[in-house]
Amino acid sequence: MKRINKTQVVLFALGILLFVYSIYVLGGASVELFRANFNAKYMWLYVVFTTLAIFPLVWRWQAILKGYGKSIGFFKLLRMQLAGYAVSFVTPSSRIGGEPLRIYMLKKESNVDYKTGTASIILDKYMEYLGSLTFGLVGVVLLIFIPGMPGIIRLILFGLIIFSMLVLTYVYYRLSRKKGLFHNLFSIFLSKKRLEKMGKSLKDIDSRLSHFMIHQKKAFFASYSFYILSAVIAIIEYKFLLLSFGVSTNVLELIIVIMIVGITTLIPLPMALGSMEFGQSGFFALLKNEAGAGLLFSLIYRVRGLIVSAIGFCLLILFSGKDILRESREGV
Repeated sequence: MKRINKTQVVLFALGILLFVYSIYVLGGASVELFRANFNAKYMWLYVVFTTLAIFPLVWRWQAILKGYGKSIGFFKLLRMQLAGYAVSFVTPSSRIGGEPLRIYMLKKESNVDYKTGTASIILDKYMEYLGSLTFGLVGVVLLIFIPGMPGIIRLILFGLIIFSMLVLTYVYYRLSRKKGLFHNLFSIFLSKKRLEKMGKSLKDIDSRLSHFMIHQKKAFFASYSFYILSAVIAIIEYKFLLLSFGVSTNVLELIIVIMIVGITTLIPLPMALGSMEFGQSGFFALLKNEAGAGLLFSLIYRVRGLIVSAIGFCLLILFSGKDILRESREGV
């Protein structure tokens, strides 16, 4: 029986406390804001764009796989993406967790070997962080022009951007020079015996990543472009969501909202519980003197995540059922 991770239990309890505290303090203001300003037209536009936002995520992964000579249909990858999202949504960090499932489904449904599948997922995450860094840089530069923004917040965001830039540059340098990455990284944490067992696979994955970085520039920029498209859609999506309850924002403010979403979903709390509400409420209190708007944004974002996750789990159940049926037939 797997032992309960005490750190995760403490973090989960902290997340619940933050969530309950946010609801207790700001719940009334959020309900009043929604009742006084709700606009169905903007809410429907939000639903349209939040649906469209899924498409570039699939296209980004599809472009990477094409770089490896794997042509896989959009809807097949969409099923895998949604199933992976569902698993990630309920894991300690809501942006990480569903990747092994996507690799497994890729193998079972499209016969893509595990090493190529793993490399495609790593590159997909790399493009996500590279694109996030691009918008983060724009946000930090534009922060200079927001009056009243505390210097400590600017300093923290600037530090995060610089750190991220150094990490991504280091990764690109290692892979583009065929110096390896994951074999060296895992050698720090794994025992010698374990490393010997996994060494060949890790070096093979490093080789595939390097091949993509060096020889698949077109696929690299295509996948990066799809992230930029998804970020632009996210700006429009969040614009309509905030307008649906009467909050007007400019592009800079929306970029910072996206940055906060990204940062809070990396905190090791299932569904970013509490961290999302606390982060967005603090930002809107500082920016608009309307903390309730941040809580309302977070709650609607959470409902959206639950709906997408429910769809993803339904697809996962269907996939599991078909997999079990196929294996039972093969055993007959």
